[in-house]
Amino acid sequence: MAENRRSPGPRPLTALPSVWVLCLGFAALHLMLSLLIPLVEDEAYYALWATVPSAGYYDHPPVIAWMIAAGEALFGTNRFGVRFISVAAFAAVTPMVWRMAWLASGEERVARMAALFYNATALALILGFTATPDAPSTFFWALTAWAVTEAIAAPDRATRWWVLAGLGAGLGVLSKFTNLFLWVGLTLWLIGSREGRQALKRPVVWAAAGLALLVLVPFALWNDAHHWVGLTRQFGRVGAGHGAEIGGLALFLALVVLEVTPGIAYGALRGLRPGTETGRFQIWLTAPLVLYMAYHALHTDVQANWLIPIFPGLAVLAALGARRWRAGAVWAAAGGAMAVASVVFALALWPGTAIFPGHNPPNETKGWPRFLTALRATATQNGAQWIATTHYGLTGSLAFYLPRVPVWSITAPERYLFRGAIPQHLCKAPGLLVTVGEPSAATLGRFTRTGHPVLLKRTAGGAVLDSYTATPVQGLLPCAATN
Repeated sequence: MAENRRSPGPRPLTALPSVWVLCLGFAALHLMLSLLIPLVEDEAYYALWATVPSAGYYDHPPVIAWMIAAGEALFGTNRFGVRFISVAAFAAVTPMVWRMAWLASGEERVARMAALFYNATALALILGFTATPDAPSTFFWALTAWAVTEAIAAPDRATRWWVLAGLGAGLGVLSKFTNLFLWVGLTLWLIGSREGRQALKRPVVWAAAGLALLVLVPFALWNDAHHWVGLTRQFGRVGAGHGAEIGGLALFLALVVLEVTPGIAYGALRGLRPGTETGRFQIWLTAPLVLYMAYHALHTDVQANWLIPIFPGLAVLAALGARRWRAGAVWAAAGGAMAVASVVFALALWPGTAIFPGHNPPNETKGWPRFLTALRATATQNGAQWIATTHYGLTGSLAFYLPRVPVWSITAPERYLFRGAIPQHLCKAPGLLVTVGEPSAATLGRFTRTGHPVLLKRTAGGAVLDSYTATPVQGLLPCAATN
């Protein structure tokens, strides 16, 4: 495929940082944040997964657990260890975005803009230090897109790139089912474009598809052995929700603009115009997920993080659309995006103060030391040898913050298949049932003995973030049926 390869010349935009400055600079920022900010509940829950690496889990495919386990093997069981590999994964996307934009334009200036735009988007800036499935999902989506882009640019040297694309596509689905939309986009591109149909004539493309499926075999076998709980959970959401609402679609579109930020979103819209094949390829990959989420928004809410895998492609499109912008306009788009995200980020995660009321991820990072001190004292006073819970987020958080205390959930056993059954000796031992709010009569009825409940609160800046009830308990029945 012929591409327009212009020399960058005298580099009129030398004020734009290089790809490595951006990659290392934002990685350093995210590593610092990973040290400073406590885990949110989902991260602690995934860290619990990592204590027993498995081929599958109830809520998501397993790659995030493997990444956390690897990070903790390097740096210990702490927030830095939990998050390190995720930070590295987000950082590695930057040079891939740079390369895809260069292949699409042949211009160093455009490539630098793409790398800058990716890191400036609100989600990449805010989520770039968190250990959630979004990190491997985004990394493998970008890896697959980059590998195919290289194959498009140099068909005579495409074999290794298609193999890498197949591996990335398979591992992407092992990270999060969202990456199945990448498969849809690739399939549509292979069938619907001239370059794609040419690629289908190469045996290596079919081999790459087989490799992607082969990667999923252990996960499929795990699901088969566990009554397909890992698939039922996620695909049960498809089509769920109330009736169609145009207002939901409007909110979704507003969410996209806010996440990408207006200046970069405008550049991406301009980048949708006909251009190079590598630019059009990004549209093929991006469209299926956007269209599905727009449909989903007609029925129920779309969560902010669901779109982050397409942000690398949007950054490439934005840079292509902004290729004629002056330096001031580029910095206005990127700098404005980073400024807005930074303000929201600082307000949400400012230590010691709850800016946004209610139960939300920022508030999940606050108030733990004082609450844990009170919880330990209550456990000691009642001779509790273990802690029973009923909510997955609290289970993960207490297991992470109290590593020497056995913490087990007595509900939703499908979430904890990787741990096995609650040890019999704990079922008979005195424990402390910790619930968000008051425990239900049915929950208390699971124990042969219950004591006087103690009200505990997790607070920040004088605001109550969550209220908990700690109830002395003993004699969990039936023990084996809880897992």
